[in-house]
Amino acid sequence: MSGVVVPQLIGFAGFALALATAAVAIAGRRGGRRWRLVGLLAAAVAWVPLGGIPLAGYLRGVFGDLSLTTMLLLGAALLGRVSGWRVLDGPERVALWGWAVAAGLALYPLTLGLTAWDPYELGFRPRMLLLVVAAVVIGLWRRRRGAALVLAAGVAGFDLRILESPNLWDYLVDPGLTVWAAGALAARSPTGRRVGAAIRRTTPARAAAPRAAPR
Repeated sequence: MSGVVVPQLIGFAGFALALATAAVAIAGRRGGRRWRLVGLLAAAVAWVPLGGIPLAGYLRGVFGDLSLTTMLLLGAALLGRVSGWRVLDGPERVALWGWAVAAGLALYPLTLGLTAWDPYELGFRPRMLLLVVAAVVIGLWRRRRGAALVLAAGVAGFDLRILESPNLWDYLVDPGLTVWAAGALAARSPTGRRVGAAIRRTTPARAAAPRAAPR
């Protein structure tokens, strides 16, 4: 029984964590800890049952389980916004984004049938994939230890089967993470920074625009 319930609860918790992180990020822009607490309370709605299933369960049914990499990134972001403690620093997050983009590009296009070889199959008998992940973890360990620990936690989660999937890929990366990571890396590029700076320059001008006098 626990072998079925635990993966389901972790799957629900992943989307509850995603909603909590998004709510706190949005509420935090208005300033003050009170708004952050309001965001956390709003995210608790994810556990409210609708027809006997939590709201997070419906999201899980649509998108599938989040990877452990995504959950740990979300947890680090949430803890950082609420407490101010940086669990993962900028370079460590960038390293994980790079992993997500590289893994996603290696996995998802080929999985769609573009070639006769399906790399997703490597996750079911993951000896070769484990060697690749081990090499990445060793490469990150000295300067990006937080990122290395996140990937190692994904392998440990696979060994314990804490998600419903029996495939190692699903513990290390998911499509949403790949898309988010690609956007985050693009935003940090020189072009992305110029675009962001231009947007920030125009935002105050709009806010300060005078209102039309009432007739």
